[in-house]
Amino acid sequence: MVLLFFLVLAVGCMALDLPKLMRKRRVRDLSVYFIFWILGLGATVCVLLKLNIPSPLFLIILIYKPINNLFGVWFH
Repeated sequence: MVLLFFLVLAVGCMALDLPKLMRKRRVRDLSVYFIFWILGLGATVCVLLKLNIPSPLFLIILIYKPINNLFGVWFH
């Protein structure tokens, strides 16, 4: 029930914002708008469905740990 209310509210907000963006015909603005809306909707749906999503910090650690080790070897 809460999920349905949220989706109706999100569609209403998009219906208010989209005509303004469509008049300006800026493709980059529209693409960024949709990317953030999709990410936000996805995150909110995951919270409402109580899905266990790992922290994005793990991805950052996975990327930067080898770089950190490389600099540690260089400057140690």
